[in-house]
Amino acid sequence: MNRMRRCGAVSVCALLLLCGTAFAQTQKITYEEYQTRMGGYEKRVTTALRAKAECEEAGQKSTAQITDLDKQIAAAKAELYTLADSDEAGVNAYTEALRQTEARIMSLLAMSDEALFDKRDEVDGIGEKIKGFSANKISLIPDAAKLLANVKRQYKRLDDRLPRKRIKKYTVMGGDSLWKIASQKSMYNDPYLWPRIYVENRGLIKNPDLIFPKWTLDVPFGVERSQHLVMRGDNLSSIAGKVYKDVAKWQKIYQANRSQILDPNLVFPAQVLDVPAK
Repeated sequence: MNRMRRCGAVSVCALLLLCGTAFAQTQKITYEEYQTRMGGYEKRVTTALRAKAECEEAGQKSTAQITDLDKQIAAAKAELYTLADSDEAGVNAYTEALRQTEARIMSLLAMSDEALFDKRDEVDGIGEKIKGFSANKISLIPDAAKLLANVKRQYKRLDDRLPRKRIKKYTVMGGDSLWKIASQKSMYNDPYLWPRIYVENRGLIKNPDLIFPKWTLDVPFGVERSQHLVMRGDNLSSIAGKVYKDVAKWQKIYQANRSQILDPNLVFPAQVLDVPAK
């Protein structure tokens, strides 16, 4: 701080010299008094110049110290990147991917529940992507770890809000059948899924071959996270492959659904199976 004050004294002394000259011209003083005052100004200028030199020397030292610190920081970062099996470019790419993922999560959170329902597969995909981020060693770098933790918090908000099942209302028209309703593009676009409508409306439909105009039916879409909707071509092995990534685990699904699967070789479209935890 003292050195900074001395540096400022140079400008002050220069101003005083000008003021002193002007003062000598406008005031009547003796030559001896003028010489005395000028001697004082010269001493102050000398002191200021010395202080300036000290400031410059200190500045050069500070610059050298800053340069050395920058080198130490760069070396520490390089060592950190090596521990993370990456480099600066890899870390930058990782953090940018995290930011993009966070931005997408926030845009999904802004959607209505109905619109969000149609994004279930994307939301699940983001969850898998976050698992990949977590498995990467870069996630241990402090800045990356903070960003990842925030992405996980936002994803939990999204996942907690995500509707897994939705009901559409359908008013029966003349000539309709459950088969015809299920085949509509706005419904399942698959007539073989008609049993889903029947099961959801068993309180109203006594005979699946008989429905009447002006009835309002509940048409279910989606299933809970711990369930699986059987589609045409599915079997227990293929379902296990989708759910567990291991076709050999089909018996877990069979055991959990013995009440509705009479033959493990036979499952039918529209069945909703319970899926034990992975």
